[in-house]
Amino acid sequence: MGSRGRVLVVDDERAIRALVAKIVERMGHPVDTACDGADAIAKLEVERYDVIVLDLMMPNIDGYGLIAHLKQRGGPRPAIIVVSAGESVALRQLDPAMVHSIIRKPFDIDVLGDLISAAAQAAELEQKAHHDVLPFRRNDHAC
Repeated sequence: MGSRGRVLVVDDERAIRALVAKIVERMGHPVDTACDGADAIAKLEVERYDVIVLDLMMPNIDGYGLIAHLKQRGGPRPAIIVVSAGESVALRQLDPAMVHSIIRKPFDIDVLGDLISAAAQAAELEQKAHHDVLPFRRNDHAC
């Protein structure tokens, strides 16, 4: 994967989606965009992403639904950065094992860039750990 992992930006607001994609591109990461959770799931079927920058409130399948989908599917998961204008109570319900970080709208571009870099590094370490784990071989010949 290297240090420039692929990023998926998921937001129903076209302007926010374009802004975040531009930030990701300037950081040197390949980037794709999705307009909602259903579009993101379709993209996840054909491409592997190291980081997902995700809005929670969207039509069709929202951010919570996308996180639930990622939790249910097997294999390594992308690092998720949630970008939200939502209530703090709702944000506290997010599974910390699934969400790398949360940034509130309106967000600072530099802070978001730093979070994307950190999430890409975390995803790279998780990928490496996932590949370094050897399958357990059962020894049926007990001592």
